[in-house]
Amino acid sequence: MKRVLIALSAAFLSITAFAGTLKTEEDAKRNAQEIMAQVTKGDIPAAFNVMKPYVVIPEAELQGMALQSKAQRDQYLGRYGKSIGYEFIAEKKAGNSLLRLIYAEKTEKHALPWTFVYYKTPAGWVLNTFMWNDQISLLFTAN
Repeated sequence: MKRVLIALSAAFLSITAFAGTLKTEEDAKRNAQEIMAQVTKGDIPAAFNVMKPYVVIPEAELQGMALQSKAQRDQYLGRYGKSIGYEFIAEKKAGNSLLRLIYAEKTEKHALPWTFVYYKTPAGWVLNTFMWNDQISLLFTAN
């Protein structure tokens, strides 16, 4: 079991070592805005390409997430209408190392929450976690 944990830790460290970094919090915010701009254009592959250099997820996993997101978005947008823009909802910091940014992707009939969590490494900021869904009520608990 210990060997497995060491191997997984080594794999995680090698993945994060190759992630590019954003130099400042403002760069992280711009990155999230660029992602949202592509999302609202309906170009999910482009949105994932914007996050790709800075995300700590292996490329194969990220590609799978992009395909899953595209399929799920097609279903949601059939229900809620086309994307008509986005709105910044909230920013929250945890200490000096974590930054959470929340956006609402606006559609014709609904808002889709998007959350990005950036982590400050010694080299700069990386996109540690992101998620989106159709749980609109989460936007009220964003702060």
